[in-house]
Amino acid sequence: MSNRPSLIAGDKAGKTGAIEHGAQQWQLDFGSPSFVADSFLISDESKNAREALIPWRTWPGGVMCLYGESGSGKSHLGTLWAYEAGAIFLKGHELNLQLIEGEADPNPLIALIDDADLSEETALFALLSRLEREGGAVLLLARTPPMLWNFKLPDLKSRLSTIVCETLRPPEQPLLARLIIRHAAAMGFKLDETSAAYLAARLPRTFNSAKAITLCMQSVTASSLKSPMALAQRALRVMYPQVYDDDMASGNDVFEAKHKEQ
Repeated sequence: MSNRPSLIAGDKAGKTGAIEHGAQQWQLDFGSPSFVADSFLISDESKNAREALIPWRTWPGGVMCLYGESGSGKSHLGTLWAYEAGAIFLKGHELNLQLIEGEADPNPLIALIDDADLSEETALFALLSRLEREGGAVLLLARTPPMLWNFKLPDLKSRLSTIVCETLRPPEQPLLARLIIRHAAAMGFKLDETSAAYLAARLPRTFNSAKAITLCMQSVTASSLKSPMALAQRALRVMYPQVYDDDMASGNDVFEAKHKEQ
């Protein structure tokens, strides 16, 4: 394989990946921290999804859906797949019958469709039918599995029910702590591992909570706080004033303990 980013390892990508399909060309900036393989956090939570993307030439019906909450890394992982597979990139709302049923292309369709659940349903059905007729591969990205998408066309709903799916699981404490450190660095301040682990033990296990707590820390950094831990504790009290008070600065896993009591 050429010097491209890998779905498994962290190979460095070039500045820009030019992805061609037919007469059209899309530019994806693989030099930015958002898309390079090195910046994707490898974890147990993403292992199954990463492995499912590798044999894309043999996906049943030529299609797979990768779903997960906002911030889970599905767009990042999908973009790495698109670069390796030579796929075009589309947003769901851009999908239309003219694009799918336009002039015949001798090459099989290989595409990444982000926010696939926002597609026009007749166009999405035409896309799946084209894959069945002509071959190719399409990776659909969404926040929820296809069976929950708000489509009415019976044939489309039936087709979606057969799609192979993988999800990026909610983050456990170790990944949550790494995400907090990553978001803090992106926002311009350094957070040590001890402070990040302190927060990870007390936050809901969601990708959004990691970003929310770092945004909160950024908003209180102007205060005269002497250490990263003091900053972490202040942000936790600001975000959850009904749960955490000034005396709650210890304990292994307050979030889990509170939920076990309920």
